Amino acid sequence: MPQLVPLHASKPQQPQWAIVFFALLLGFAVLAYAQGWSGSWHLDDTSNLNGLTQVFAQGPIQFDAALEFVFSGNAGPLGRPIALASFLLDGSAWPHEPRALLYTNSLLHIINALLLWAVLFNLSRIQGWSQGKSAWLATLAAGLWVLLPLSVSGVLMAVQRMAVLSSTFMLLGLWWYLLARQRLGQKSVRPWLGMVVGLGVGTLLGTLSKEQAAIFPTLVWVLEKCWLPRPLFTQSSQQRLWQAFKALCFYLPTLLIGAYLFRIVLSSEGAYSAREFDLGQRLWSQAVILWDYLRLAFLPRAVAFGPFHDDYIIYDSRSGLAWLALAAWLLAAVLAWALRAKTRLPLLALLWFIVAHAIESSVVPLELYFEHRNYLALAVPLYALVVSAWQWAERRSQTQSVPAWRILRLGFTAYALMLGGVLWQTASLFGQVPVAAQMWYEQHPRSIRAAQFFAGQLVDHNSIPNALRVLDSTAQLRPLSGTLELQGLQLACVLNHEQAELQARFQQTLRTLPEALQRFSVVQTLDKLNSLHKNERCGGFIQQEHLLQLAQAALENSRISVVAQERSNLHIFMANLFIESKQLEPTIEHLLAALEAMPSIQNLQIIAYVLDSAGLASEITNILQDHPPHWPRNPWLRERMQREWQHLQTLAAQPPLQTTL
Repeated sequence: MPQLVPLHASKPQQPQWAIVFFALLLGFAVLAYAQGWSGSWHLDDTSNLNGLTQVFAQGPIQFDAALEFVFSGNAGPLGRPIALASFLLDGSAWPHEPRALLYTNSLLHIINALLLWAVLFNLSRIQGWSQGKSAWLATLAAGLWVLLPLSVSGVLMAVQRMAVLSSTFMLLGLWWYLLARQRLGQKSVRPWLGMVVGLGVGTLLGTLSKEQAAIFPTLVWVLEKCWLPRPLFTQSSQQRLWQAFKALCFYLPTLLIGAYLFRIVLSSEGAYSAREFDLGQRLWSQAVILWDYLRLAFLPRAVAFGPFHDDYIIYDSRSGLAWLALAAWLLAAVLAWALRAKTRLPLLALLWFIVAHAIESSVVPLELYFEHRNYLALAVPLYALVVSAWQWAERRSQTQSVPAWRILRLGFTAYALMLGGVLWQTASLFGQVPVAAQMWYEQHPRSIRAAQFFAGQLVDHNSIPNALRVLDSTAQLRPLSGTLELQGLQLACVLNHEQAELQARFQQTLRTLPEALQRFSVVQTLDKLNSLHKNERCGGFIQQEHLLQLAQAALENSRISVVAQERSNLHIFMANLFIESKQLEPTIEHLLAALEAMPSIQNLQIIAYVLDSAGLASEITNILQDHPPHWPRNPWLRERMQREWQHLQTLAAQPPLQTTL
C-alpha cells in the first residue's frame, strides 16, 4: 500500500484528495478479497442454497423453482427472501464453484464501504464541520472499516451475504435519513417523509435480508441521543410532531425488540434445549466474547480468524474472567457516561456497539461466537476513534509543541498498513482451502466443525486414514461429540477395518449419540452409512438393524429430538429403511411420527404415495383430515401448497393401485 498523505503537509483539508485516498483503499480491499474468491462452501451454505440446484437445473432460471427458493427460506423467522433473491444473480455457480458468489459478496462489501463513507460524511457535516474535514474523517474511518480482517468471514462465506446485504439496506436507510434530517427545520413535509423512508428502507428491507436489521431504529436513536444536534423548530406543532415521530419510530420499535428478547428470557428453558449452554452461561460468555471481538478488530492476527468457533469456552458465574469482563463493561459505561459533558464520543461508540449486538449476542439462543456479527457494529466506534484522534491533533497543533498532524498521518498510515497486511493474509488463507482447513484445525483442535471440514478435505484428496485420525483426535478432546464417532464409523467402514474395530466403534457411537452436545451432520452421515450398506461395503458389517439403532440413539438425544426438522428427518430415514425391506407397518409408523413433528406438504406427499403404492389409498383421506399442513403466510407459496393439497385429495379418491410395498 502506498503512503497515503505527504508527511510534510499541514492539516488535511482538500476533500478531493480524501476521495482519491479512499479510492486507493477500496482498490486495495478489492485486491485483498480477490485472494479469497477461490475459497470453499462453509457451514450453512448447503442448507440455505441447495434449492438453487432446482432453480438452474435446466440452465436458465426456472421461474416456479426460483419463487419457491426465495420464499421458502428457513434461516430466520422471516425467511430472508430479499437475501435469497440476490443469490439468483449468481446462483448458477451452485454447487460447483463459490467464486461467483464470493465475488458478489465482495462487491457488496465495497458498496457498503461507499455507503458508510456517505453516512460518516453526513454525520460530520451535520455537526457543522467543513467539507474538507468531513471528507477526511469519513475517509479515515470508512477506510479502516473496509480493511478490518474481522469482516473476512462475513464476506468470504457465501451465505453470509445475508448479513452483508442487510447492512447495505441499513447504511442506505441511514444515509437517506441523515440527508432528510439536515433539512428538518424547513416548513415542509418532505424532510419528515425522507426520514420515514430512510427508516423504512433500513428496517424493512434489511430485516427481510436478515433479522438483525430490526435493531436499526434503535441504532438511529443512539445517533440522535449521542451525536446529532437537537433540531430547532420555529413552530410548536413541529416540536409536537418531532415527539410523536420519536415515539413511533424509535421508542416503539425499541420496546418491541425488548419485548421479543424478554419473551425469550421467560421461555429460556425450552429455547435453549437444543444448546449445550443455558441462558446464564450464554450471557456470561458474551461478556467475554464482546471484548474478544474488540481485541481482534483493533489488534488482529490472521490465524485468529476463520469460520469455526464452536469450541469457544462456555463461561458461567464461577468464572473469574467472566466477572472481570462484566466489570470492565460496567467501568466503560460509567466512564462514557461521566465524560458525556466533555465528549459524547465514548458513549456513542459504546452504545452503538452494544445495541448492534443486542439481538445476536444477547439472549437469543444462537451459537456463541461468529465474527460476522461485528460487520456493522464496528463502523461507528471506528468513526468515534478517528474523530477523537482528529480533535487531539487540532488541540495539539494550536500549541505547536508536537507535529500533531504528522503523528496522525504516521499513525493512520501504519495502522492501515497493518490492517491491510492482515486482511491480505486472512483473505488469502480463505482462498487456499486445503491449507486453511489444516490451519483452522490446528488453531481449533477441539472444534467439531473444524475437524469435519479438515477431514472432508483429506477425504477429497484421498487421504482417508488421515481423515479418520483427525476425527478420532477431536473426538478424544470432545468426549460427547457424538457426530465425530458416527463419522469415524463411516470412514472406518470405507477403509474396511476389521469387524472387531467396527463393532467397538459402533458401540461407542451408540453410547455417545444420546448425550452428544452438538447435532452436526447426523442424518447426512446416516445416509452415507446406508449407502455403504446398500453397496455391500464395510465387509457386510453395517446392517439395517445397526442403522436403526443409530437413528434411535440420535432420537434419544434431547438436543436433537427437540428440533422438529431433525426429528422428522430421522423418522423419514428410518421409514426409508423399512421401505427398502418392504415392511409396511413400521414404515407407516415412522412416517406418521415424521408428520407429527413436521406437518408439511412434503411429508404428507411421502406418506400418501407410500399408502397408494401399498394399495391403501382409502387411508390417505384419514391422514389428510387428521394432519392438515401448516399453511405459509406467503400467498404464492400458500396457493402452490393448496394445489398440491388438492392433488393429494384427488389421489385419495382414486381406485387403489396394485400393492408394491
